[in-house]
Amino acid sequence: PETILVSIMHANNEIGTIEPIPEIAAVCREKGIMFHTDAVATVGNIPVDVNELNVDLLSLSGVSLGAPKGV
Repeated sequence: PETILVSIMHANNEIGTIEPIPEIAAVCREKGIMFHTDAVATVGNIPVDVNELNVDLLSLSGVSLGAPKGV
């Protein structure tokens, strides 16, 4: 089966590694594969520019932006 989606954490919340998302996204784009990154641990902690990351999909938590828990 062909790969249709790659999903990688932007940063690991336990050990602190930050993945090279723009580079991974570029490889996915070259191959026509959708790319998602989980930025829950990074939004609100380090600058996150969706255009610079070049991702198709990005997840974040409203709490990181000051929303009440559960939003």
